[in-house]
Amino acid sequence: MNEIIRKSEVVLLLAATAVAEIVFANYLPVALYLDLSLVLVLYIGWNSSPAKGAVSGFAFGLLQDAISGIYLGLNGLSKTLMGFGGVYLSKWLLLEGLLARCVLIGLLSAVDEGVVVGMRALLGQTIQQEVWLRILIQVPVTGIAGGVIFHFYDRIKFPEKDFRQF
Repeated sequence: MNEIIRKSEVVLLLAATAVAEIVFANYLPVALYLDLSLVLVLYIGWNSSPAKGAVSGFAFGLLQDAISGIYLGLNGLSKTLMGFGGVYLSKWLLLEGLLARCVLIGLLSAVDEGVVVGMRALLGQTIQQEVWLRILIQVPVTGIAGGVIFHFYDRIKFPEKDFRQF
């Protein structure tokens, strides 16, 4: 029963991400761009196994590729790496503070975008100058929003216990 709830939660997160990505791409200015799929992949990866982190990264990345219209699989591969690596980062680093999480998510956003841009360059695509401006805006926005999303999602999934009642 618990596994069914987790799978349905990931499907709901995929649907919410699809709606959010479409809204971000079509209706909000570039300064408000947030890589929500990366934030959710990192959250799933930090709270599950390497296989679940990688599979969720692949699914969220393919969704982002389909919405953004770039080669199918570029974000799929980069998000797979982020989901798989997120599991090990959660074991190696103690990220209890909001600032530490924001900085790490921002750095991982830069790495994720670097992988996508690098693969596009390897495929012979020209990289427009606007891509670098978008990345410079996206990294801090994703870092700050990701840290806040982690904080609130942790409160929902893992509520604090009050041991004073005993």
